[in-house]
Amino acid sequence: MHENSGSGAANGHGAAAAGNAEQVKEHLRAARGAATEAIRGASRDAQIWGRSRFADLQGRIEAEPYRAAAWALGIGFVAGVLITALSRRR
Repeated sequence: MHENSGSGAANGHGAAAAGNAEQVKEHLRAARGAATEAIRGASRDAQIWGRSRFADLQGRIEAEPYRAAAWALGIGFVAGVLITALSRRR
């Protein structure tokens, strides 16, 4: 008759499983580090891009302030019309 042991340590599988678990943990730590660095790099790139776009916009506004004011007025008017139309629907 075959006797089933509750723990895998009797046949040597317990040590192998513990070693495998350590390898998996180490792999996950390395993957977490790589993902963290990738996110930091992407956020740094996005921050640089955003700052350059803001500086470009600021330069264009300073070069043509009346045109920028007209655009802002037009956008505000359209937004007001849309909000008014949506609020009257109810």
